[in-house]
Amino acid sequence: MTRSEADIVLDEAETLWLSGEKQRARECCLRARLLYHETGDGRGEADALTRMGDIEAETGHGNAARQAYVEARQLYARGGDQREQGGILVRLARLSQREGDEPGARSFYQSALDLYQAAGDWSGLGHVHRALGHMDRDGGAQDKALDRYREALACYRRSTDTLGEAGTLKAMAAVQLALGHADRARAECDEALGLMRQAGDLLGEAKATRLMGRILAGEGLRDAARKSMQAAAKLFARAGDVASHDEAEEEARTLSC
Repeated sequence: MTRSEADIVLDEAETLWLSGEKQRARECCLRARLLYHETGDGRGEADALTRMGDIEAETGHGNAARQAYVEARQLYARGGDQREQGGILVRLARLSQREGDEPGARSFYQSALDLYQAAGDWSGLGHVHRALGHMDRDGGAQDKALDRYREALACYRRSTDTLGEAGTLKAMAAVQLALGHADRARAECDEALGLMRQAGDLLGEAKATRLMGRILAGEGLRDAARKSMQAAAKLFARAGDVASHDEAEEEARTLSC
């Protein structure tokens, strides 16, 4: 398939964004959007608007991000693309969360669930259920959070989304630890670790290994916890996360006392 000038410009925007040149990336998105519009490519225009919204959101321009997302959703709706509409609604929900509008966020997430359900997108459903679980957890409703995480887990397993499954198991383990259910926390964290290793997710493995250290420490197994924390520090170093490496090393030293 021949790539258009707009496709090339949008790829350039992605490269600039990843290299930290946000303003130039935004300018490329605007140019790509105009080129797609001129050729009547609604899907491409929506993709450019979505990318532009992501840049605006990342740089703290919530209103500009929202406007770009709303325009993108309208274009996706014209094309009948339910999955992409769901993705836009998830982005709008995250914007609402950043602005402290929890009811608005939940409303957007629910609309996203409806679209993903209609599209048969099980991975998308898993993402939204897990996001709602995080909201419940952060609001102190741990049991509700676990119910949401279980729904997310079922969706991820149905879609064979290994990383989604692993991340959800890790979230469940952390809640179980907070509730004092050490055995359940250890089992779920161990399963998450196996999946992350299988998927080659080094940073995810590091975070789960650190959580395992905390679970073991909570059970009074300080020597095993220290070894787990030291292993986590090495994984963070390999993943290039210097701050987390230092934190894990500090936790390991604390467990040595």
